[in-house]
Amino acid sequence: MFRFWKMTKRWGSCTRVGNILLNPELVKVPVHCIDYVIVHELCHLRVHNHGREFYRFLSRCMPDWECRKQRLDAIVL
Repeated sequence: MFRFWKMTKRWGSCTRVGNILLNPELVKVPVHCIDYVIVHELCHLRVHNHGREFYRFLSRCMPDWECRKQRLDAIVL
């Protein structure tokens, strides 16, 4: 389930039960950054932490995720 949730320090989150929360402020960022956040959170449905396995899986799903994340990190929340 996707929900929009006002967050002050995150663009998105995935709960332990698989609900994906997206910051409504995402509508203000470039589409390729929105895609990154959604894919990142979807990857958490398979690997819930930010360990090596998670980043390997994310890289398979979105090989250029680091460039997209870098662009997103430059945007002030």
